[in-house]
Amino acid sequence: MEVSNTQIEYRKPANLAGLGRRLGGQWIDSLITLFLLFVVGRAAEFVGVAPDAVAILAFGSAAAYYLFSDAMPNGQSIGKKLLGMSVIDERSYLSCNLFQSFMRNVTTPILSILDWIFIFFGSRKRLGDMLASTIVVRSK
Repeated sequence: MEVSNTQIEYRKPANLAGLGRRLGGQWIDSLITLFLLFVVGRAAEFVGVAPDAVAILAFGSAAAYYLFSDAMPNGQSIGKKLLGMSVIDERSYLSCNLFQSFMRNVTTPILSILDWIFIFFGSRKRLGDMLASTIVVRSK
């Protein structure tokens, strides 16, 4: 019986989003997260919500956007849409789903710079992308 020694080699797509564009999208989405935190908190205070509930609403809405924003239509958070990028599954090329969005974004606040170091290697994927099996591509 003959055993095949061929290995499947990763080939990065030609339309991967650049590092500067990805960083810009991350900054825009972080600013939107902070904006949501502030606006929801102030709105809840204004309508007379109890202080403990204000904190839960504000942090909950900000966390929900941050963690699940890449599952918005076409795999585009607001930052990615503004900069012409999409998050897609690396195998099927379908838009990022809720689970993938959570997996790729939960690592960023915890691992921060370490997460981004991985983007400089061959596949140009940060740790969150590796966990979620996603890639970020130019959509324009």
